[in-house]
Amino acid sequence: MSTQRAGARHAVPEPHRQDDFVAVPYLRQGQLISLIRWSLVSGEWKYTTILAEYLHRDENSWYLVINGNRARLDRSEWAIFN
Repeated sequence: MSTQRAGARHAVPEPHRQDDFVAVPYLRQGQLISLIRWSLVSGEWKYTTILAEYLHRDENSWYLVINGNRARLDRSEWAIFN
């Protein structure tokens, strides 16, 4: 029987985004990418896709050019659509 040491720390797994499981290291600045977002509308799931020019991403956001305008989209809402 094992006992836990006082003051021992437990590793808590970090949350994952859906697109963290998709191989995306190939993304290059200026590349066209498709993103998808699912929404519940009147009790039905609907999706929206966009085609955008990829600039970069960080922990929370996609940085893109959409229809000639710079945009920042929330990564918790938008995922890579292959």
